[in-house]
Amino acid sequence: MRSRLRANCLLFAVLCICLVSEELWLRNVLASNAGRIAFTSLRDGNPEIYVMDGDGGNQENLTNHPAYDLDPDWSPDGTKIAFTSDRDGDHFQIHVMDADGNNPIRLTDGPGEKRHPDWSPDGGKIAFTVDDTVDSIAVIDVDGRNREMLEFHAWKPSWSPDGKQIAFVSWRDGVGEIYVIGVGGQGRKRVTHDFAPKHHPSFSPDGRRIAYEAEHEGFSHIFVVGVDGKNRARLTHNEENHWGPAWSPDGGVIAYFVWHGGWAHRTIHLMASNGRYIRQLSEGGDAFDYEPDISPMGLAVFPASKTGTTWGRLKIPFEN
Repeated sequence: MRSRLRANCLLFAVLCICLVSEELWLRNVLASNAGRIAFTSLRDGNPEIYVMDGDGGNQENLTNHPAYDLDPDWSPDGTKIAFTSDRDGDHFQIHVMDADGNNPIRLTDGPGEKRHPDWSPDGGKIAFTVDDTVDSIAVIDVDGRNREMLEFHAWKPSWSPDGKQIAFVSWRDGVGEIYVIGVGGQGRKRVTHDFAPKHHPSFSPDGRRIAYEAEHEGFSHIFVVGVDGKNRARLTHNEENHWGPAWSPDGGVIAYFVWHGGWAHRTIHLMASNGRYIRQLSEGGDAFDYEPDISPMGLAVFPASKTGTTWGRLKIPFEN
C-alpha cells in the first residue's frame, strides 16, 4: 500500500514537471514564431517606432526623431515599414522607411490627419485613415501617386490577404462596428452586430477571420469573428484593457498590447490564436509600448490550420 502511494506521488510529481516544462516550451515557441515585432513606444519622451525580437530582446529605436512617429506596419516582404508622423508640419502624414529605419519618405500631404497605414498584400498600395471633416479611408500607391477615397465614416483599415477586401470600423449605425468592403468601393457588408464599440480590425492570414478589440464588461478585450459574422470568440479574460491585435504570418499567434492602468503603463503581449499561452514581451513601467505589428518574416512553427506541430512532438488546437 505504501509503495503504491509512493508510486502515485512520484507519477504526480513527474506529471507536474512535464506540464510546467511544456508550458515554458510553448511560450518559447510563441516567441520564435513571431519573428521581429515593430511597435510604438513613449520611452524616449515622445512616440517612436521600435523593433524587437519575438522574445522581447534586441529592442531598437528606428525613428529617433523629435516628432511623433507611430502606427508601424510592415511591408509584405518585410523590407520596409509604413508609419505615421507629423515631422513635416502640423498634420500627421503617412511615411515609409526601410526596415532598419533608414531612407524615410513621405507619401501623403494636404489637410487632415492621416493615420493607421496598412499595406496591400502585393505591396503596391497602402490604405490609411483620413481624419478631416469626417473619418474616411483612402488608398494610395507606395510611390505616393493615385490617391483615391474608398469609404467615408470609416477608420482603421485592414487588407484581406487576397487583396480584394478591406475591413474597417464605422460608426454609421451609432456604435463602432466592423465592416468589410471591396477595394473598388463595392459590396459593403457589416460583420458584427452586438452594439459594443469596436476598434482595430485585423484580417487573419487565411482570410477567414477578423481579430478586433471590443468593450465587454467594463474592459476592452480581444475577439475573433468569422468574416461571415459567425463563430465569435473572446480570447482575453483578465480585468485589464487589451488593444490592437495583429496576426503572425501563419495565423498561429496574435500580438496585442495591454493597458494596465496609469497613463504610461502599456505592455506588448503574444498569445496563441485561441487565447492560450500568453507571453508578455515588454516591461512596461514608463515605457508605454503599444501598436505591435509582426514581421512577415516570422518562422512558420504554427501552420494556419487547426493544429500546430513542431518536430512531431506535440499538436496544439488553435481554433475554438
